[in-house]
Amino acid sequence: MRASDSPKLLSRKRYIGSFTPEKVYRIVYVQKPNQWYVEQAELWKKEIEKNPKNPEAWYNYYNAVRYARFVETIDTEEKKAHLEKIIQDMGQAIPETYEYYLLRFWNCYSLKDISLIEKAYQLRPEQPDAYYPFISYYEFNGPEKKMKEFCEKLYESKDIAPGLVNYNYNVLMSTEDNAILFTNGDNDTYPIWMLQKALGIREDVTVLNVSISRAGKEYLKSKLKEKDITIDFSELPELKDKEFFPELAKILAAKHPDTPIYFALTVYENHIKSITDDLYIVGLAYQYSPERIDNLALLKKNLEKNLRLDYLKYDWYDDSYLAKDLIAHMNLNYIAPMIMLAEHYNTSGEHKKAQDWKGLALLLAFKAGKKEMAEEIEEKVR
Repeated sequence: MRASDSPKLLSRKRYIGSFTPEKVYRIVYVQKPNQWYVEQAELWKKEIEKNPKNPEAWYNYYNAVRYARFVETIDTEEKKAHLEKIIQDMGQAIPETYEYYLLRFWNCYSLKDISLIEKAYQLRPEQPDAYYPFISYYEFNGPEKKMKEFCEKLYESKDIAPGLVNYNYNVLMSTEDNAILFTNGDNDTYPIWMLQKALGIREDVTVLNVSISRAGKEYLKSKLKEKDITIDFSELPELKDKEFFPELAKILAAKHPDTPIYFALTVYENHIKSITDDLYIVGLAYQYSPERIDNLALLKKNLEKNLRLDYLKYDWYDDSYLAKDLIAHMNLNYIAPMIMLAEHYNTSGEHKKAQDWKGLALLLAFKAGKKEMAEEIEEKVR
């Protein structure tokens, strides 16, 4: 992330001193400019110096350090060493606390060992932070009933913002029956699993998160077996290879053409770059097909019949609710399919429908503060 472009102040020390420390939420909820994380790290470090036994200060300090220059440096040895030192210091200052066990687990995240998160959960079973790693662990290792249990706890906790639940409902509803859907990260995977396991929505769709799928061939084999699909992994690149998922999609399409294959629009480009020409927008997902398909017909069916879109127009919360900015950013994924429909209706002479879809796309651009995108929409659809 880049630092804020606001004018530099004469005295950095004075600038820092004029602010009080603020809660540093996980980046899957709220994303701030880099400079904010740098400043919060300094402020929370001062709180720790005042009271080393303050768990809240340690929690926020760790998060601020972790998310400062998140994109560029999260995997550097220097950043890892810094975070590890914070965990060690926490072990000295606040051992056997919820915050210590939780952050220590996050710092060495594992799909094989959840002993640390179990200790955190025992201390605060009502805190939803622990539910997510439990869901991942039981998805990867089983049993499924335990995964379902924590998906139900997550739903009951109301930790996932309604806008994010609606968005992921629409991802699911962009797919055909018995599909395979590849997803990217926390915000396009946990809400879908929650909808499936806690509410029974679209359980026919097999969800493959790209990170978890790369963690072990046996897991991937077991997920495909649920669809009576068996593949020879010797035909595929290594799990960590950038071409693994494109090649997997090709093999699945060739050998199991009756199983529709989708990638959520949120999947990083590097996972799908080599098959871009074979990806068709059909809603909030790309459908993979080596043969040309009429995705406009599918797009009309999904956007006009299958997807829930009222939440895009009517916001029942004030401007301060958690994850609002993140959801506004994710909702930009609706714009491309909406513009495709608007252009189609303009071409077919149905100008009222064209303007309706254009208007909704403009609304989403303005809500996300994307003035230039709004200007492009105005230019594209007249």
